[in-house]
Amino acid sequence: MGSARSRPEPVTAAPVSAVEPPPITLTEEQAAAVAVALVALPPGPLSGPAQAALHEVLTALGPAGQDRVAELAARLWSRPDGLPRTPATPVIEEAMHEGVAVAVDYVNAAGRASHRRIEPHAFAYARGNWYLMAWCLDKDAPRWFRWDRIGHAELTTTPVQWREAFSVFPAPSPRA
Repeated sequence: MGSARSRPEPVTAAPVSAVEPPPITLTEEQAAAVAVALVALPPGPLSGPAQAALHEVLTALGPAGQDRVAELAARLWSRPDGLPRTPATPVIEEAMHEGVAVAVDYVNAAGRASHRRIEPHAFAYARGNWYLMAWCLDKDAPRWFRWDRIGHAELTTTPVQWREAFSVFPAPSPRA
């Protein structure tokens, strides 16, 4: 990046909750790393906001920083497929943004269909599949729902109880 390290303008992230986060300031190197990660990010449920964030970071970096991002991104190899867009995707995205539970139709690994009320918390890519990490209100327990097995989804008015996704949710079952 050269010897002169410029500081980009602060980039403000879109809030997931009603509380607006403070602006953040990144070094040029940090902003380049964020941009490279966003370039490598496969399509998924937050692709729109990710692309908007990438635009903000690239604008803050300016032409020289953009060239550095392009150079670094060209050397990355990321997994080929992102989270597929399904009819459930915008519903679950909205539920996560609004902080409400959803009702979903789901088919488990054994092929049994069920209707579940869940609190969506995070998306994860593991063992070659995308999962929705959610608190199942019907089972009162954390669950990993394989994304390609989620059918119809409907918003509810039930508020989501905040849970630390990576401490509450164990690894997905090998059968998932």
